[in-house]
Amino acid sequence: MEKVKRLDYVDACKWLGISLVIFGHMKMPNGVLQWIYAFHMPLFFVLSGYTYRVQKINKDFFIKKIKTIYVPFLLFALIFCRGEMSSWAYIAYGSRNALEMAGTYTVLWFLPCFFVAVLVFSLLMNIGNRSKHKAWILIAGVAVMLVGTKLCGMLKGAQPIIAKYGYPFNFDMALVGAVFMVAGHYFRQMINWLNAQKQWLLLAIVAVLFVVTGFTAYMNLPESLNPACAHVEMSVGALGNWGLFFVNALLMSFALIGLSVLIDKWISKKKLLLFIGQNSLTILCIHGTILLAASKVLPKLGLVGTDEMSLVVQGIVSYVIVIAASIPVILLIKRFVPNLVGK
Repeated sequence: MEKVKRLDYVDACKWLGISLVIFGHMKMPNGVLQWIYAFHMPLFFVLSGYTYRVQKINKDFFIKKIKTIYVPFLLFALIFCRGEMSSWAYIAYGSRNALEMAGTYTVLWFLPCFFVAVLVFSLLMNIGNRSKHKAWILIAGVAVMLVGTKLCGMLKGAQPIIAKYGYPFNFDMALVGAVFMVAGHYFRQMINWLNAQKQWLLLAIVAVLFVVTGFTAYMNLPESLNPACAHVEMSVGALGNWGLFFVNALLMSFALIGLSVLIDKWISKKKLLLFIGQNSLTILCIHGTILLAASKVLPKLGLVGTDEMSLVVQGIVSYVIVIAASIPVILLIKRFVPNLVGK
């Protein structure tokens, strides 16, 4: 099989995305967290749809997705869990709430959710590609997925057991993720056209989108897992106003892809950020442990303030620690246990 050439600007966008994930798991000013959570997880679904290639849904397809998405989830979840038998059952269930009950990293919720979203999106694309009316099929598919998500939310509100455990593999949010993948598929055409125009046009669009979402992100602040900071929390289905949620997530995802195109053109020495983007899955799985260690280091460096500027400084230092510590771990995993990250 011919190896598909990676797009540097997509890896740059993954660097931006995983960086936002890291900052989102720190003690940051509420305004920063509210802005980040408005779009940072949808971005990864959008990028998956953006880079989609036509694939037959067969045995090899399933094996590849299990190996590259589900196996890393299982292994990392088992590594970080309490080790009790009940933990294994919760991990197999795969929801964010179940992972918390397993005593493992709840950030891993994204992987089983992404696994299901990829399957749903790929099925929809295969159906669409066989038809002369692909666009209408995708529109119908998006409508069905949105209705399905709404029904899941209604059932969750009526059934305490679902509210307690969530849906297996975060199925409700996987449907939302598949919608973002469809959007990402069409973003590719738009970005390609803009990339062929004058750079100032793409820069202007990116700037406008940042300004717009700088306001709209704070208009949708549902109750989340953090009682001190209301924000969108996709992992538990706290989307707030659906219109604002999708608008914010789609506009900022498009803006970040556009920004990444410009970064790729403007920055010649970007080996480190591309490396981070290419290994974003590994960083997603290990950054929690490193952040915990960093929280012990910061007081020794005299970084203990709680005002907004102090939190930003602590966040930047913690981010540097995460990246510095992740690099040798990534290299060791690649060298000795590549199966841990689906290689």
